[in-house]
Amino acid sequence: MKRQKENKSQRIVIFVEGDTDEVFFKALLEYYKSVSRTELVPCDVCNLKGVTRYTSKLLAKLKNDILPDAKSKNINIRTVCCSYDTDVFEVRNPLIVNWDSIRKSVKRMGVENFIRIGVCSSIEDWILDDMEGLCAYLKLKQIPNVLKGTDGNAKLSDLYSKARRTYSKGYATHEMIKNLDLSKIRVKRQSVLNELEEALDVKW
Repeated sequence: MKRQKENKSQRIVIFVEGDTDEVFFKALLEYYKSVSRTELVPCDVCNLKGVTRYTSKLLAKLKNDILPDAKSKNINIRTVCCSYDTDVFEVRNPLIVNWDSIRKSVKRMGVENFIRIGVCSSIEDWILDDMEGLCAYLKLKQIPNVLKGTDGNAKLSDLYSKARRTYSKGYATHEMIKNLDLSKIRVKRQSVLNELEEALDVKW
């Protein structure tokens, strides 16, 4: 019980770059709640609506909204987590965000931990980790051996096309993500999620 009370006085904020990521990470948090033997540290998901806003919006959001609100409620924002699709950095511009500068600025605001979750290469690649769940959701009788496309978005779009449906990013993914087996995704992406799980106090 002592750990639960301590957890309630803390909070984690996960910043994500888009709507699909927001839906996915909210579902992931619900999964953690369902399997953890202990109560998790409360966590909010904040959608910045674009990876470039990690530079322009994250610090302002923390300073002007999140931290003052937490202080008024006697809550300690102990951890800030930034999730981002790595494809932007791999292909387009590796210097689009100065993570070291953001880390230092977050630290100066009194936040102890700064975590980066690089979603390789995009959230669609993670979604494709549960092909069985996807095919069941799309009512496809067979799991395709090969999907057309050079990235996760193209491959997921190809899978949808086999079910005569169109893949739409964003909040439209809610029902699909709700039908995924997140334990399969978590196992495959565990090395990237370890720091977040530790911060949340997930106990298996």
